[in-house]
Amino acid sequence: MFDYFRFSLPRAVTEQLIERLEQLTSSAMTDETLAALQAFQSKSDTAKGVYIIYLAGTAVYAGKADGLAERLGEHLWKLRGRQGIDLANIGFKALLLDENWTTSANEGLLIEHFKSRNECRWNGSGFGPKDPGKNRDGGEPNWFDNAFPVREDYVVEIAAEETTVNAVLSQIKAQVPYPFRFEVPAEAGAIQLNVSGMPHTVRALAIHAAKALGSGWQLMLFKHGFTLYRTNKTYENGTQLLP
Repeated sequence: MFDYFRFSLPRAVTEQLIERLEQLTSSAMTDETLAALQAFQSKSDTAKGVYIIYLAGTAVYAGKADGLAERLGEHLWKLRGRQGIDLANIGFKALLLDENWTTSANEGLLIEHFKSRNECRWNGSGFGPKDPGKNRDGGEPNWFDNAFPVREDYVVEIAAEETTVNAVLSQIKAQVPYPFRFEVPAEAGAIQLNVSGMPHTVRALAIHAAKALGSGWQLMLFKHGFTLYRTNKTYENGTQLLP
């Protein structure tokens, strides 16, 4: 009798990672816990590894990253700007990988394991930290954006109450945890703007700035973010806030 034995190193490594992950206790995903993970990475002299994100105790996303703390920080930043998510219910588990095993840990197999248990629903849903890009504005929203649209009431800090349109728009863009795209020429952007006595939410400030620009400007709200352009483009998906 004879046969051919094929050994799958990625599957063997991934199975051991899953076993170790199951033994870990989920930690709250906060700036403090991620800072502790960053310190652990420095002490261990490696930042590569795998992680699981939990929502109310259920695994919703599995991933692999060259910088665990940085990637989890990107995820936390994105979640801060979403409706329907209580950050107190977000947790994570993470395992650093020895350099010798980094390439053998298969992210697809890790996701496959949790998908088989009807978990990790956010994988393949559009949750990833990457901006979909300007050309995707107005397209069909992905599952994650539909389930957890951006918070229009996200509060931003404006440095001065007497300011300019471009200063307000730039400060919004720098602070919001989702895409806020605008193209305003320097001359128009220099229009004076007073923001005193009004809510400093993204929606309120964006409308205030768009009105100051005058006619011809279109302010759009999408499930994934805002845009402000001098155009009259028709979008299949999205809410036109102005005009």
